[in-house]
This record gives sequence, structure tokens and C-alpha cells, in this order.
Amino acid sequence: MHLLIGDRVLITDQELAEDLEKRGIGEKEGNQLLLSPEEALYLKEKRKKFEVQDKKGKDLSYEDLFKHFLKKDKEFGLKYLVYRDLKDRGFCVRTGFKFGTHYRVYSRGDRPGKGHAIWLVHCVPEEYKAEMPIISRSIRLAQNVRKKMIYAVVDKEGDITYYKFDRITP
Repeated sequence: MHLLIGDRVLITDQELAEDLEKRGIGEKEGNQLLLSPEEALYLKEKRKKFEVQDKKGKDLSYEDLFKHFLKKDKEFGLKYLVYRDLKDRGFCVRTGFKFGTHYRVYSRGDRPGKGHAIWLVHCVPEEYKAEMPIISRSIRLAQNVRKKMIYAVVDKEGDITYYKFDRITP
């Protein structure tokens, strides 16, 4: 059984924790593994036997988890669509928080400790409006850390279009 603590899910099963960590999922805390909201919901969706309980011992369904994470982060639904799409395409996806974006994405077969992220991905709805200095700043930041900046635009039907931005110097 896995335990929901705040906005993270704690994996105490040592064997599962090792397996998930080898796949680039979760963050090691001592001999336990903490999953991000996206990682936990993705595993709940893809694995039939992935059970999560709250502090009171109540089993949580996929919908319960989704609603819980959405209460904590109003952008969670949008971000989860992009996370799931990237995972389904075979990429290792980790938080991009320290880069000021939603995710950092590793090429297929790579993961933290075995390679470097090659993209920074920021998720936005199709009606998103940004001023050029904001986009320019994100592109410069991505280039400074040797990554490519991608905006994942999600439309009302949940379809995702990825736009790669690059800085060109004449």
C-alpha cells in the first residue's frame, strides 16, 4: 500500500521503490521513494494494482487522486495531460521547478544520473497570452543550461501541440 502525504505519494515497498527509481520515477528519501502528483496519478492510471491510501486508510480511486491534486494545483489537469503524453512516448519526465518551467525531459533511454535532460517543457492552454520578454527569458534560460525550450499548448479537447523555441543571433 502507498500513502498519500500532502501532494506526494510515499512508496514504502523497497522492491517497488528500487524498480521505479531505476526507471527514473520518484525521488529517493532514505530507503523510501516519494512520487510527484503526476507520477502517482500516472502509475494509478497504468497499473491496476497500484493502490494509494490517505492518512485515514481510505483507498483512493484515480478520480479521488486527481481531485486531490487539482485542489493543490489549479494547473494540474493541464500539466498531467502533457506529462502523460510525454511518458506514453517513452520519455523520462521530471520536474523543471528549478528552471522555472513545468518539466525537464530526457531523451528516450536516459534518466537522471544516466544522462542530461535535453528539453525544458512549459505547459500552457491554447488561450495563453505571453509577452515576448517572458518567452525570450525562458529561451535564454534554456540555452544557458544547454537545453531546448518547448511550449506544450493544450487545446480545449486535450490535444497537445509542441512548439520548440530557439534563439537566433545574426
